[in-house]
Amino acid sequence: MLSQSPLGLHIFDADLRLVRINPATAAMQGHDARELVGLPLRDVFPLEDPDAVDALARSVLTDGRPVLERRIRAFTDPPPAPARTYSASLFRLRSQAGTVYGLAVVVVDVTELAVAEAGSQVLGAVRAQVGASLEAVEICRELADVLADGMADAVVVEVVDALMTGDDPPLLPPPDLVALHGAAVKRRGADPATGPPGSSHVPDAGSSHVPDAASPFGLALAQGRPVTVRPGGDEAWLHATADHAAALRGAVPVAVLVAPFVLRGAFLGLVTMYRREGSPAFTDDDAALAATVADYVALCLDNSRRYTREHAVAATVQRRFLPRAPQSAAGLEIAQGHLPTHRASGGWYDVIPLPGARTALVIGEVEGHGIHTAATMGQLRTALRCLASLDLEPDELLARLDETTRQLAAERRALPAADPLREQPLTANCLCAVYDPASGTLTAARAGNPGLVLVSPDGALADVDLPDGPTLGTSETAPFAATRMSVPDGTVLALTTPALYAALGAQGLHARLVPTGRPLRAHCDRLLLSSGDAGQAGAVILLLGRAAGLDRDAAVDWVLDADERAPARARSLVRAQLGHWGLPEETVYATELVVSELVTNVVRYGDPPCRLRLIHADRLSVEVSDGEASSPHLRHARTTDEGGRGLYIVSQLADRWGVRFAATGKTVWVEQAFAEEAIAVRPSAVDR
Repeated sequence: MLSQSPLGLHIFDADLRLVRINPATAAMQGHDARELVGLPLRDVFPLEDPDAVDALARSVLTDGRPVLERRIRAFTDPPPAPARTYSASLFRLRSQAGTVYGLAVVVVDVTELAVAEAGSQVLGAVRAQVGASLEAVEICRELADVLADGMADAVVVEVVDALMTGDDPPLLPPPDLVALHGAAVKRRGADPATGPPGSSHVPDAGSSHVPDAASPFGLALAQGRPVTVRPGGDEAWLHATADHAAALRGAVPVAVLVAPFVLRGAFLGLVTMYRREGSPAFTDDDAALAATVADYVALCLDNSRRYTREHAVAATVQRRFLPRAPQSAAGLEIAQGHLPTHRASGGWYDVIPLPGARTALVIGEVEGHGIHTAATMGQLRTALRCLASLDLEPDELLARLDETTRQLAAERRALPAADPLREQPLTANCLCAVYDPASGTLTAARAGNPGLVLVSPDGALADVDLPDGPTLGTSETAPFAATRMSVPDGTVLALTTPALYAALGAQGLHARLVPTGRPLRAHCDRLLLSSGDAGQAGAVILLLGRAAGLDRDAAVDWVLDADERAPARARSLVRAQLGHWGLPEETVYATELVVSELVTNVVRYGDPPCRLRLIHADRLSVEVSDGEASSPHLRHARTTDEGGRGLYIVSQLADRWGVRFAATGKTVWVEQAFAEEAIAVRPSAVDR
């Protein structure tokens, strides 16, 4: 058996000195068996860890428990030649009387099997640990961690710009000026991989480079396959970037393996693996494994690129639908802000000027993420602005917006069965608050759970009893309810999306809005920076307003007798008041004509009382109210008609006009813009 066994057989005595060894073992070691007989176990072979093997053998001699197929590593050639892997089985030899004679060791060279198993483990680890995230940098870091622990001593992962921006990557062979940017760097035994794109471990040094055609990087790109190199030590490409220099730390690697990330002919990046002195050179099997790993990672990176593109498109759509210019309102200081979320959301805000110097503050969110959600948000925002132009109360406005949401949801359910959007429910939440600076009131209603917080001028948290309304687009039939509350000048209003309100709460919002005298922009930034991880739950949007009210004499109100003298009386009051405000003569004349026509309509067709109201804010507002609920109709009179031109004349003189209905009667309102520089304060007609 000793002379013919293909396995390595060893017999050691009770002192662990070699007694017999078969030729197969001697041949594997490259020594004559006679040179080894009598040597201690730890000296028979140049073991990688002789102390551990010696302790293992003595434990088998002591307790008699055999050890089967234990992997040990030994050198067949002196270092820096790599160690080989052996499978060793150890069992104790003793007589029938129990006398311990020694130890038998059976050894099989399993280096190739160990390499194959290690490759399978690396590939399994890559598939298990890489690609769970859609973030390209995170994918590169995960890859560097796996390869540095199982295949290389140092790893550098680089990607092209297109991967980070979502653009189409270059095709192979790439153009000469394709730059690679470091995404991850890892050394064996070091901390987890680090290094976002453009980072560097060397101060004031960049980590991007254009691969040289004469380098392994350029060769891998030109051929589209892994390339293995044994550098001599003076190659310039060894320190192509600060990331490569940091991975090597001044050492010259014994082997380099560069594998490109290629998918459908497009180039996404490179992974470079280094092995230092004491490690084996890369083999053809390593190159084949690297190609398999690179193919898998290329697919993960391409998914990340596609996600980045979709996110960029969705975020662009969302930004286009949000107000671009700073918002302003009569009697109200405005500040707004939002934080970009991990995925583009359907959150929006709006500041809508209403007749009578009033302002509608709106904040809402369509449930979901992505471009379809952002597009639906744009539809609802546009619909809400159109509904606001009808001058509806907040609760009625939300009721009609709910109908619009249901219609959009029905259109979504009617999509083809293969469209994945068909199965996504369409719901939204919204908060609408209308501020009237003339009366100092706020009327609000909400659908879903957006937050509303009021902080009084003295810094106290005001009590807001705002009932919850049904979420838009659901099957709930509960009516929307509006709440009217007093808002003294100096009160700070805060409208938030549900995610931000859930993260901070009313008390948290209140604490960050005090003192109320600070600039609203500072409060807004402070609140957004305190939101923490609220962006994981939905849109993070904040809309702040500080009530400033109108000047004491900026609004006047008269009740007129609805008789034939009312139009003349109205014209006289208007001329006197506009003169007091110092408005130009053209505005005075046009307003006189508008008021005369509207009051005449009340006298002829309306019911008392007749009420005339003027508001001088960012524009001039005229309101004529009466007790008749029917709406006036604009008609285009023929040349032969003697009347019917009143509302037509009003519409031509006004910038905007409309009708607002109340519980009793209606109000016809007209707005006129004027140039502030044309206004010169002059004594009132009454004073003269």
